[in-house]
Amino acid sequence: MAESRPIEGLRAIVGDRGLVTGDDLAMRSCDPFRQVPPRARVLARPANVDELSKVMRYCHENGQRVVTQGGRTGVSGGAYAAEDEIIMSLERMTRIEEIDPVAQVAVVEAGITLEALQNAAADQGLFYPVDLGAKGSATIGGTIATNAGGNRVVRWGMTRSNVLGLEAVLADGTVVTAMNRLLKNNTGYDIKQFFIGTEGTLGVVTRAVLKLVAAPRTQFVAYASLPNFDAVLRLLQAARTLPTLSAFEVMWQDYYALMAESGSGRAPVAPDQPYYVLIECMGYHDAIDEQLFMTFIEQALTDGVIADAVCATSQRQIQELWRVREGAEVIVREMSPFVSFDISVDVRRAEAFIEAARARLRERYSVLRTAAFGHLGDNNLHLAVHVGANTVQEESNVERCVFEVVRDFEGALTAEHGIGQFKRAFLPEHVSPGAMHLMRTARGALDPRRLLNRDVLF
Repeated sequence: MAESRPIEGLRAIVGDRGLVTGDDLAMRSCDPFRQVPPRARVLARPANVDELSKVMRYCHENGQRVVTQGGRTGVSGGAYAAEDEIIMSLERMTRIEEIDPVAQVAVVEAGITLEALQNAAADQGLFYPVDLGAKGSATIGGTIATNAGGNRVVRWGMTRSNVLGLEAVLADGTVVTAMNRLLKNNTGYDIKQFFIGTEGTLGVVTRAVLKLVAAPRTQFVAYASLPNFDAVLRLLQAARTLPTLSAFEVMWQDYYALMAESGSGRAPVAPDQPYYVLIECMGYHDAIDEQLFMTFIEQALTDGVIADAVCATSQRQIQELWRVREGAEVIVREMSPFVSFDISVDVRRAEAFIEAARARLRERYSVLRTAAFGHLGDNNLHLAVHVGANTVQEESNVERCVFEVVRDFEGALTAEHGIGQFKRAFLPEHVSPGAMHLMRTARGALDPRRLLNRDVLF
């Protein structure tokens, strides 16, 4: 198409307010950790599903490639846009259509942020349990597209477990409405699964029916140091007996030392042990929940499973303890440039995996700095790797080192952040040929011209 044709064609559908171009677009970033301006010349912001459908139909008829963006908090490059692509954003589609306290569901447009939904649910005495450090920016559509996990998967599951139904627009503009509200519904294919976790390659999610739960009345958080990894596993086994367990977050010594030495006041216990764990319980019975939690902590101290621990006694202290775990800005400040990993391994082999990954990296690099942490209760580890001033140039080699270890440990290439554009070269090495064929077949059927997120996944 002529250079100005996409812009004018889109303007005719969404109007001036529905377009972002020039400096306004260049000021945005495709990456949450560094400023990466989009190379695309235009961003479309439809106001409703009808406009979105017309935009997608226009793009389909003209062979125009589209990259969908949510809150741009993803770390796998899914939001990166090339010069011959346009960007699709649902940032104007932020309505909360309904919050039903009896059925415990929310019906929302996909552009609303996770935090806005959580706040609206809280006003009705309800709770949306998917929770991320980037909840103020991450959108519901983005969390659905990537099947986001977060801090409380051990209790309430990933996004997939919290979506009842949705609406999406296909590459050719077809609107697919599957706004199921029922917990039990086996009427044909479960249409929502075509779009959850498929990273915008099969369609653009526009609305969703989400499961809510009664807002917990109690929240107890402890931060503990542990003498070895066996103690971590013993503590996890014991914690799983707590009916109110909502989070079990583990930090290696390199991560905790980074927090403790950051000057940000994030050192609730002495930095003298190899492992640190944040445990959270959320429930509905004040006296019972407190007794169960405190008995659990006291028993772990008595048994020597825990070396030291502090328990929050106020909401402010709870937030301060969570701040130790959610220290992304400290990693960015102290370790940049770095390569970020989001993998899953058998929880019993997590310590061995981190040691093997470090060893593989040391074979290649004389400079190595790491920070390891994660949602160990659901097998998910995060690893930040710095190999010197040329870390960015070495990114693919660093990934190769770590992903080879992931394969050796029969782990998952990505646990919750998705493949995006950054990991697509590694996907065939971690997925069977039959599975790859099935994924390609589904994509070919729904988007035969590969106009949606062309460089994402495969």
